Amino acid sequence: MFLHCTTRKVSINRVLTRGLQTTSNADPNTSSRLINISLIGRPASGKGTYGSLLAEKLKIPLVIVGDVLRDHVAKGTEIGIAIENCQKEGKLADDELVTAALLSHLKSLNLRTAYESNNVDNDIQFGYILDGYPRSLVQAETMYESSSLPWPKEFEITFAVDIDVPDEICIDKMLGRRKCTICKKAFNVADVNTKDGYVMPPNLPNPYPCTECDMDKDWERRLDDTEDIMTARLKEFHKISSPVVDFFGQKNKLVKFQPFNGIADMPLMEDLIRKRAMKEIVK
Repeated sequence: MFLHCTTRKVSINRVLTRGLQTTSNADPNTSSRLINISLIGRPASGKGTYGSLLAEKLKIPLVIVGDVLRDHVAKGTEIGIAIENCQKEGKLADDELVTAALLSHLKSLNLRTAYESNNVDNDIQFGYILDGYPRSLVQAETMYESSSLPWPKEFEITFAVDIDVPDEICIDKMLGRRKCTICKKAFNVADVNTKDGYVMPPNLPNPYPCTECDMDKDWERRLDDTEDIMTARLKEFHKISSPVVDFFGQKNKLVKFQPFNGIADMPLMEDLIRKRAMKEIVK
């Protein structure tokens, strides 16, 4: 069970007010047309990899909330100091603090200008991809239903993509993770081939076997890559994230993606997202 840190309300509310201001050059009549996407996925579902590939393909920012929080701490911002105080207490930053950090970062991206400079798609105006938020029902409700902390339209999540990979496959993929101590590259020795159609071959060096390292001697596993730890992480994920998935589903803002062939299904994911984005545009 995780405990959350209670922040100093006055100072954090002041930061939130600044973060909630829209960018100065955003047109209030068109800013809502940006298509912003939140990715939801179990641990070891490949969410981070899908997010990176999708952001590169669409030429839009991938906003990883964990990285945003660490950046605030590194820079010693007011938010970062509050986060660091929570860490010293051995607690997680509360929802309001995480939201303040995220909105402050989104404001700095200047999404409208970024879209106009890249402009890779004349029909769909993609804004950004979000990884790690909303992680709780409170955070999800803040996006759409908070009267005290209204989200600017240009930052609002248009729909969420639930990367649906079964628990047992996530466990297999996690147990298969390896990192080479020689080349520092990451690999995965898990060979997934299930009766219900999931086929994910191992991610190995090319050529294989590697001529520069010995997988039996030079490849290492993380100490926390154990079945017990992964099972606990999945249990915590379902407890916290299932209400978030239900929330987006009830608002008709949920897209289900089943990567039966892993990363090889990336084109299918992109096509699914583009089709849903077009539906949002014509509403």
